[in-house]
Amino acid sequence: MRKLHVVLFVATLVIQQAHTQDSLRSKPVYLHSGKIGVGIDGITGSPNMLLKYFFNNQLAMEMIVGLEVYVPGGSPPTGSTKVTGITLRGGLGVLFHLTQDPVSFYVGAEGIFESAKSGGFYVTVPDPKNSVIGSGIFGAEYFFNERFTIGIKQALGVTVSFKRNQPKESTDINLNTSTLVTGRFYFN
Repeated sequence: MRKLHVVLFVATLVIQQAHTQDSLRSKPVYLHSGKIGVGIDGITGSPNMLLKYFFNNQLAMEMIVGLEVYVPGGSPPTGSTKVTGITLRGGLGVLFHLTQDPVSFYVGAEGIFESAKSGGFYVTVPDPKNSVIGSGIFGAEYFFNERFTIGIKQALGVTVSFKRNQPKESTDINLNTSTLVTGRFYFN
């Protein structure tokens, strides 16, 4: 009787292991080489457009482009000039996905160049302020299906703002963090 219980127990373990292997094989593959997606981050602020490309099922590169325009209302006071504010952002990121599950965690790094011209009414028009932002990234994407994701991205970075002549400013260095909500659509 004892041998029968041991045989049934071992048989149950073997069947469960085989079933687990079958379910892993039938799990959908969300990340693969050549996968391309477009999206946005910073949904609540001035969003960036994202273009993501996977080199394999873990390593991806992301191109980041952003634009913000501020047009002040009204007419400038006598002796001042009305200036439209424009902020342009462009950069690259490298992301490494740690998991291949419907919730895919990733780590990475990104670098962004930003040129910001302040908008408003000025007696002396300010020069654009240029900055370089380097960040370490930790985030996650939730795959609703193979095409649509929503995610969150936490960045810990350094912003180096270069000096400008009008108004007189020196080079500044800031440590900062940011949390961004992301949304993406994948083509394949």
